[in-house]
Amino acid sequence: MTLKDKFTYRLLHVASRRMRRLSNTARSRFANKLGAFAFNRIPIRKELAYNNIKTAFPDKSETWINNVLISTYRLFFTNFLEFLSLPKSYNSIHFHVKNKHILDKAAEQKKGVIIVTGHFGLWEILGSWLGVNGYPIWGIIQRQGNQGADLFFKEMRESYGMNHIYRKSSLNNMYELFKENNMLIIASDQDAKGRGVFVQFFGQQSSTPKGTAIFHMRTGAPMVFSVAHKENNGTVVISFSSIELNGSMSIETITQAYTKMLEAKVREYPDHYFWFHRKWKTKSKA
Repeated sequence: MTLKDKFTYRLLHVASRRMRRLSNTARSRFANKLGAFAFNRIPIRKELAYNNIKTAFPDKSETWINNVLISTYRLFFTNFLEFLSLPKSYNSIHFHVKNKHILDKAAEQKKGVIIVTGHFGLWEILGSWLGVNGYPIWGIIQRQGNQGADLFFKEMRESYGMNHIYRKSSLNNMYELFKENNMLIIASDQDAKGRGVFVQFFGQQSSTPKGTAIFHMRTGAPMVFSVAHKENNGTVVISFSSIELNGSMSIETITQAYTKMLEAKVREYPDHYFWFHRKWKTKSKA
């Protein structure tokens, strides 16, 4: 590692130790302050996020959109600070889990499980719950350009039981995970450029990764949709839902089915979505 990489690794460890010393309430207050600061002082992709919310909710007022946006900033920092405080803070989190039996029933098929999620809510807390509760969970992770950050994130996730495999790793390795009845969690909602399949998301054509649908079609592994959101009282609600496929099964119909489920969650909790993605950047040529 370079000197910069080593410095980043140590800095993240210092931040992690600090976060572990704070109470849930103190971390929440700090996240809110960081969110407000970023909203007012760090305009990176702020206009993009604003326009994405406006595209999704065209009938909402400017005030409503700005309120959602600042809450989005706060939740982003909440997710990150909670991640930094793991695994020590895990036992202080109050969880409410909905439909756990759907996940367990899927695992009983012995074909592996595809857990479909998005960049929504407390996705790092969702991963920690799965790992701590003994599920053989693997995440597809984007390799960080900074080796120190990459190592830190890897070690943190492994500390609470989540294994990981890098994007662009051998597909054979991923298929082996299903053969061994592992669970692969995939956040399948970023713009996939020309490689994706176009499905509807908030009435707009959105290029979405094909991988989830291809894994399901080739392995027969059941798909379960899952997200984690935070209630006003601090409770983290984790929900599991079956992905219902009606009619013919294709990459498009599968992708549309879970994308529709993600949209429904975003409509319910609009500030929980990571609006900073260039979600509708790629345009359909059809």
